Amino acid sequence: MIDNRRERILTLTRASLALGLSIVCLILFRGPISIVSTFLLPPIIVLFESGKTLLYYLLTSMGLFITTLIFFPTQLIFVLTYIILALALMMLTKKRDRKISPFNTLFYLFLTIIALFVGIRLTQSIYMIPLHTMMLRISNNNLLFYFLIILMEAVLVCVFNFGILKLFKSRVRK
Repeated sequence: MIDNRRERILTLTRASLALGLSIVCLILFRGPISIVSTFLLPPIIVLFESGKTLLYYLLTSMGLFITTLIFFPTQLIFVLTYIILALALMMLTKKRDRKISPFNTLFYLFLTIIALFVGIRLTQSIYMIPLHTMMLRISNNNLLFYFLIILMEAVLVCVFNFGILKLFKSRVRK
């Protein structure tokens, strides 16, 4: 009984830390530097979860979604992509000692590319924030160059997400 209560308190504390750090990221990284949240939010959500059940992940994600809906509505689409990326990251690194395989890396890279592109397109379509237009202007209306920019961002996100998780997990084991 005491172990179960202790586990619940620990899980609640981890979820609160994940939610608090996620909100800090959303407050600090707004506008053009909001890409930094993509580097930090998925691993933050994964790092502070106990990994025992999907319920804790879902509750933390719902808390982040509701908080974003109330205080940061224009970032809601990207927060949804961060939650999806966190779920994929959690599933790909589920076991404590699992090595990151090339297949897992490519799958996560592909998912990140889709998340970034869909986030950019939906943000422009729903909130009329011209992210897609800006990206087209940056790429000089060259779709291949646009894809390469998204690919470069996705590679950086994957490296940071897996790197932060690996670093943290190696520090926790000591």
